[in-house]
Amino acid sequence: MFEPFVAQLKDLLSGGLPDGDSRQSRAVLSANIREAATAVRTAQVALARARAEQQLDRKRLQHIKASVEDLENRARNALMKGNAPLAREAAEAIALLEDEKSALESAIASFERDLAGLTESLHQAQGRLRALKRGERGVDVQAHIQKAQSIGAGNGHSALAEAEHRLEDIRRQQERDQIADQEFLALSVAEQPGALIEKLGDAGCGAPVKTRADDVLARLKSDLPPLLEKSE
Repeated sequence: MFEPFVAQLKDLLSGGLPDGDSRQSRAVLSANIREAATAVRTAQVALARARAEQQLDRKRLQHIKASVEDLENRARNALMKGNAPLAREAAEAIALLEDEKSALESAIASFERDLAGLTESLHQAQGRLRALKRGERGVDVQAHIQKAQSIGAGNGHSALAEAEHRLEDIRRQQERDQIADQEFLALSVAEQPGALIEKLGDAGCGAPVKTRADDVLARLKSDLPPLLEKSE
């Protein structure tokens, strides 16, 4: 049941099919896997019912064994009491039950062997179905990746490559803009030396250009009488 699906899956994973055939094959594969999954579920239900019937047969067998044992005890009791007709009636019932017991034991043993083989086959089918579903997911992932890599490939490059080129262009533009800003600032300083002189003066490099509040306060203090200065 699974061999055709496995062959389809190998073709899809190997990329050996044309694009149109690949899409069609994926659709057929998905339908086949769904059909196989339905068959496996049906087999599970059938096997569960068979096991239930087997359990009922075992209970029937235990009931027969208990009935045979009870009838044997009662038949012995009838013989001890001299009631031969009743003992014979019990013996006939025991004979019928023993024949049924033997047939049921044989059927149970035979069916148990069949169930073991069917269970093993079902487990194998379930394992192969899980493997096929994993493979189908792998095919879907691969198809999405190939689509992402090949969008726009008809123009000579993919969308990913186009995005990478655009990102590199943006980075280069940002780098040029940053360098341009630095160069503009340098040019601005060269064109306006007064701003640089003011900056140097504020930093204590040479005489300050602007009058500072600290300098005014120091000058005012120097004008105060020495005594008043001391009182402060």
